[in-house]
Amino acid sequence: MPSARPTLYGSRHAVSAGHYLAAAAGFSILEAGGNAIDAGCAAGIALAVLHPDEVKVAGVAPIMIRTGEGKVVTIAGLGHWPKRFPADLFMREHGGKMPLGLLRTVVPAAPDAWITALSDWGTMTFGDVASAAIRYAREGFAVFDYMATMIKEYEQGYRSWPSNAAIFLPGGNVPKVGDRFLQTDLAGTLQYMVDQERAASSRGRLAGLAAARAAFYCGDIAETIVRYHEQNGGYLARDDLANFHSRYEEPVKVRWRDFEVYTCGPWCQGPMLAQAL
Repeated sequence: MPSARPTLYGSRHAVSAGHYLAAAAGFSILEAGGNAIDAGCAAGIALAVLHPDEVKVAGVAPIMIRTGEGKVVTIAGLGHWPKRFPADLFMREHGGKMPLGLLRTVVPAAPDAWITALSDWGTMTFGDVASAAIRYAREGFAVFDYMATMIKEYEQGYRSWPSNAAIFLPGGNVPKVGDRFLQTDLAGTLQYMVDQERAASSRGRLAGLAAARAAFYCGDIAETIVRYHEQNGGYLARDDLANFHSRYEEPVKVRWRDFEVYTCGPWCQGPMLAQAL
């Protein structure tokens, strides 16, 4: 029986993402003349807005790049533990388990990973690729079924942190499918990075990208993150943020039938795919 959902074809480019609005963000970048790295960053930043129950701007962003010549590289996009974090804390005070809350926090890696990719492989500015994400955060988007289900499942966890409850439980209620979901503070965070980039743009694209990174890791955003940790028992410090840089790493590669399959390293779920194949 013919499907009512046809196979999608394209003659110039295509984008696949975990939310249709993220795919639209990436596609619009390609239509505007950006390359695959620009589009991938646009979709990734958008996903951090559209899937806030699973992906975070202040989270991780593993990136895998295949060049036109066929070389594959990865940007780890994974933060490390705060330097002040006691190595034996979980064993000594939590029975070897990781408790919920700030003690699980590593250095936010996603902004640095995106900007590293844009600096080394992209052609556009951070403002270009973040524009759709900022719009989705500021103007909102419709809550979808999976998102509503996950927020309901973890409702009590959100309620235990007032700042999270204000976002994920607007008016004290679990959002329903179709409700408009707003993240105005997140829009402001991304916009601040864009504003700092524009202020430095007279020195060139790379200087602007460096300014966007500094806005997050060295400026007011970093200060806000550190202050929150100090007030709530966390360990992240200013030097953890200021000195962080995402590493390039060789991908994991396996042969499967007539294909070479690449994944990121063991800090993500990629090697499980290689093992399964």
